[in-house]
Amino acid sequence: MPVYLRLNIEGRRSWFEWSYDGKKYQKIGENFDTTKFSDEYCMYGEFTGTFVGLTCADRVKHRHYADFDFFEYKDDMLD
Repeated sequence: MPVYLRLNIEGRRSWFEWSYDGKKYQKIGENFDTTKFSDEYCMYGEFTGTFVGLTCADRVKHRHYADFDFFEYKDDMLD
């Protein structure tokens, strides 16, 4: 069964959500401080390497993983 995953960013807060139908989403976990997603957050000018993407794998037995059909970036401010 397909599962939809998305990252919401609202100002300085961000959080992940999931859905079975791509319409009704449920929040996963806690909020994140979005300001830490920038290279400007670093102390000495180092590259943080932060970007938006998804991966899913069995980190215990390394036998299972998830395939993603697509990745879409959508800016709600442009709607």
